[in-house]
Amino acid sequence: MSARFSKSLVLIWQVAEFEARQLKAVLIEPAHLLLGLCKSVDLDLTAVPLKDSPDRDEVLEELLREVRRLRTIFRAAGLDVRAFRRALRQKWVGSQGAEPESKRLHRSKASKAMFSEAEHLAELSNSPVFPVHLIYVVMSAADELRDQLLDLHGVEPARLLKLAKRDAIPVREGDRPQAGMN
Repeated sequence: MSARFSKSLVLIWQVAEFEARQLKAVLIEPAHLLLGLCKSVDLDLTAVPLKDSPDRDEVLEELLREVRRLRTIFRAAGLDVRAFRRALRQKWVGSQGAEPESKRLHRSKASKAMFSEAEHLAELSNSPVFPVHLIYVVMSAADELRDQLLDLHGVEPARLLKLAKRDAIPVREGDRPQAGMN
C-alpha cells in the first residue's frame, strides 16, 4: 500500500506553514515541522474541521486521537511544549523576503525528505502517515540547535526520540520477546 497523508498530518503541515510565515521563512524547514508538531497539542481541535463537512466526526476523532498521541510523547519526555516553542522561535532565524501571503509555502528539500521517510515508516504498518511518524523522523535527524534547546528545557533528545519510536514503529510479531524468555 502506498501510504497516504492522514488529516492529522495535513493539519501539522498547515500549522508548520503558519509558523514558517510568522518567522518570515521562504520554505517550510524541519524546525517549522517541529514547531507545528509542538503547537498542535495546544490547538482547539474542535474548531478545526469544517462544521458542514460530511466526515466531520471521523476527522475530529482522528485529530483528537493523533494529537493525544503527540501530547503523551511530549508529556512522557517531560517537555513543556509552550516554553520550547518560544525558545525555538527565538533562536530560529528565517530568511527575509517570504513569498506573498496568498501563495502557499513549499517544503524545503530536507522537509520533503522527512515526509518521505515518514511515508516509509507508515508503510511498515500499512497505515496512513500520522504525526507520530513525522515526530520520529524529525527527532531522528541531526539538529544541534534543537538538541541544545531540549537540553536547556530538561529533556534528553534521545529520550524524546525513544518515546517517538515506540509509537511510530510497529513491533512485528517475530520481534516480540516470548513470555518467560530473557
